[in-house]
Order: sequence, then structure tokens, then C-alpha cells
Amino acid sequence: MIVKGVISMFKSVLNDRVDQVLNDTKNDYARREKELKKILKQAEKLEDIFVIGKINLNLSMCYFELGNRIDILPHACKAVGIFENSDEPLMLARSFNLLGIAYGAQENYQQALASYNRALETIRGKKKPGIRREMILNNIADSYFQMGEFQKSIRIMRNCLSACKRKNPDNHFSITLYGLNLSDLYESLGEYKKSLEILDAVKDSVEKLDKSTLVYGYYARRSCVLYKSGDPEGGAKFADMSLQGFKSSFDSYEFHRDFEKIASIEAELQDYQRAEQFAKALIDYANKSGHTLDFIIAKRVEGNICYSRNELDKALMIYKELNELYEKRMREQNEMQYESQKNFESANKEIAKLVQKIRLSEERSERDALTGLMNRSALVNVTNEFIQSAKEKGKKLGGVFLDIDYFKEYNDTYGHAAGDEAIKYVASVCLGVESQTIKFFRYGGDEYFGIILGHKDEDLEKLAKRISDNVHASGFQHVKNPNGQRLTVSIGVVNMDMKNSNNTILDIIKYADKALYHAKDYGKDVAFMARELPDGEWEYKRVTAK
Repeated sequence: MIVKGVISMFKSVLNDRVDQVLNDTKNDYARREKELKKILKQAEKLEDIFVIGKINLNLSMCYFELGNRIDILPHACKAVGIFENSDEPLMLARSFNLLGIAYGAQENYQQALASYNRALETIRGKKKPGIRREMILNNIADSYFQMGEFQKSIRIMRNCLSACKRKNPDNHFSITLYGLNLSDLYESLGEYKKSLEILDAVKDSVEKLDKSTLVYGYYARRSCVLYKSGDPEGGAKFADMSLQGFKSSFDSYEFHRDFEKIASIEAELQDYQRAEQFAKALIDYANKSGHTLDFIIAKRVEGNICYSRNELDKALMIYKELNELYEKRMREQNEMQYESQKNFESANKEIAKLVQKIRLSEERSERDALTGLMNRSALVNVTNEFIQSAKEKGKKLGGVFLDIDYFKEYNDTYGHAAGDEAIKYVASVCLGVESQTIKFFRYGGDEYFGIILGHKDEDLEKLAKRISDNVHASGFQHVKNPNGQRLTVSIGVVNMDMKNSNNTILDIIKYADKALYHAKDYGKDVAFMARELPDGEWEYKRVTAK
């Protein structure tokens, strides 16, 4: 009981530590990753499945923020696998949302869409789901956009932006994010005026944000639309502002599409100096991330610049490299399909092993090491279930107390090792009579307690006789026991009505214990039953012969 309490305490401390790390590392994702991995090792040792799931979820988000698209997926898979079989809808919804982001980062938009829809299903009907519905819908709209369903994407995104402004007017981050995405959608349809109108509508929110990835993304988005709407001066101004994001520690892969557009337009305008700045920034980022998609974007920009400059031989060489990258990307996508399945299978196997390990650990923690009987820690859980069932179904609930007669004398005569063997034998007798409705516990020392659901008084009398007879048949000698110089037990039994009564497990233990003392006073090696009389008094009747 003490060990289990200590483990529970450590689990609570671990969960608090995770929250503390998340709070202390809001803008330091590299440190967050390191600290969470340390706690993960401890959580795995303590078999704390909730904290393991929570850390995997936050590691997945951490890799998203760091632009590490490859490592988002395995951790999101583990989080989904853990929370899918739990009563944690918030954690499950967040896990599915991150799984969608992981698929989207790999351009697997159909799988991304399926994951986002699962996230939505998980929070449907929840008054306080803990994750904004609009955030998931934003991701759904992006998936539709990537698959070319622009009108559907626009409809969803407009609803997201209007809902956020209405319900969370101070959430400037989300308002800016939804505005950028909606602007991108309108620009893709050539509706530059509407695109700029949306950017103007969220300008106040952008100004209230600290300099962040999203702010530089806003500059890039505005540069794109200004260039395309025929304002090269305004486009250049915001292009220069957006490049500052590369000079900071912010990850920028989310708005690389805009950078590619800007560089291509600048190459067409023969503003090669700016175009080359973007090309260098993109290739530097690709070298840092090592991701094929980033190299494809960077090489496309380089190729477009060379072609625009009429450097055809150099452009041809770059396009050949680009073709090889596309082929590599195709191979990676095929491998990713396989890896995704492997990640899920691996995560499910790990979780299944962990759950089994936890189950066995909990079972061991509720079992007495010497006898194999459940201990007093388990008594609370089992009796609560039995009491609830007895009250709901109008059944009786019985209690059986027994201990070994003259046990101190037995230890003094034969030694403690022999005493342990006697305790184990009586425990085996108790285990032998267990069923779904009869459960025994080692109460302490040489004491045993059994709880019996839905049996008649006569059944308990027969149970007491069976236990007594089986102990008699043990063959254990006990020269200090005047009752035949053999191992014997004294037994106290009670069977109480639970329906429409205030009886508790304490009452059952109390009267079974009193019946046991009557058995001892009678001379031991006998069973007594406690019965409540109509006038509220109690009688104690011998139910087995010596």
C-alpha cells in the first residue's frame, strides 16, 4: 500500500513537472525537447501511461515548431495510440490534430484530412473541448486548398475567421493566422483585391503580436499580393521586412510557398539582388533541415532566376537536379506510406506492452507477496464494487474473518519459516474457495478476510465448514494446539442486508470480527456466525463442530 502510494505521488509530480517545463520553455523549443525527453524516461520507468502520452503529444508539437517535419509523425502516432483507448477526449483531439499536421507536412493531404476530421469528431458536443474548433477547421481548409478544392476551403476559412473574431476578439494570433490563410486562398484564385482586404482586416491583430514567425509570414503574404496586384514598390518593401524572419531564430517553413512566389516575381521583374537573397535563404534553410521538400522549393527558385537571366545551361543543370529531387521525393512518399503504417503498428505494440506491464504491476501491487492473496489495498476497491452491486440488486453481503489458532506458539515451536508455510497453506485454502462472488484478502499476519456477495446464510456456514475441514486435512502438526495437535483456524462469519440500509464494509468487518472472538472464546477450531435479531440486538451462533 505504501509503495503504491509513493508511485502515485511520483506520477503526480511527473505530470506537474511536464506542465512546469511547458510553462518555462514557451519560446525555447530545443530546451523543451531536451527536458521532456528526460521526464519521458522517468515516466516509462514508473509506467505512467498518461504522462507518456502527454510528453509524446508535446514532443510532436515541439518538432512542428522546430520545423522538424520528419519527427512529428512517430510521436503523434504514439499519442493517438495512447489516448484513443482513454477517457481523455481533449488529449485525443490534440493528438489527431498533430497527426494531421504531420501528414500535411509530408504532403499527404488525404490522410491529414482524415486525421483532422477525427479530431473534430472527438470534441463534437463538448462544451469546453480544450482545443479550438476553428483551429482544426483551419487545418481542414488548408488540406482542401492543397488538394485544389479552393471554394470549399474559402467557405470553411471565412467561417473560422468570423467565428474567432466574434468569440475570441483578443486572440490576435488566431485571427492573424486565419486571415493569412484566407488571403492566400483569394490570391490563388486571382482575387487580389479581396486578398488585400483580408490582410487589412487583420492588420490590427498583427500589430498586437510580438515579432514572431506569424508576423514575418504576414509580411511575406502582403508582399506576394502587392507584387501580383501591380505594386512592385510595396511588394519589395514587405519582401525586405519578411526576410528578417530568416535572420532570427524563428522557423519559417510554413510560409516558404510565399517566399518562392516572391522570388519568382522578383526574377521576372529582374530584381535579381532581392530574388537571390530569397534563393540563398531557402537553400540555407534546406541545408539546415535536410528535407527534400525544402531542397525542391530552393532549387525551383534558383532555376527560375537562372532562366530569367537567360543562363540556360545553368538553369538546365538545376532543372536536372530538380528532376532527381522529384524522383527522390516520390520514393520518399512511398516509403512514408510504409513508415506511417509501421509507426502506428510500432506505437500500438509499445502501448499494448506498456498497458500489459502496468496491468501486471497493478495486480502485483494489490497482491500479497507471500500468499498471492489480495492485500488490504485491494480490499477497498473490491468491497466498493460488491457493496454497490449488493445495494443495487438487493443482495446480501457477507464477511468471513479467520486466523490461525495458537500461531505465536507455532512460530516459537517450528520457526518463522515454518510459520510462513502455514500462512501460505491457509491462504491456498482461501484461494481454493474463491469465485466471482467470493474474494479473500490477507488482512495482516495470520489473519484473513473474505467478502461474499449474494449468498444465503447457509452458504456461508458451508463455506466456513469447508475452510475448516481443508485446514484440518493439511497434515501440519502443531503440538501446542490442544485441538488435536494439528493446524486449525477460528472463523467468524456475518451476512448482512445491504438494500435500504446504512451498513458499510466497516460494519461487516466489525461483526465478522466479533463472531471470530466468540469462536476463540469457545476454544478455537470452530466457526461462529453473527446474526442481527428483529429487535436490533445481535446473537452469535456456533455453525461448525470442533
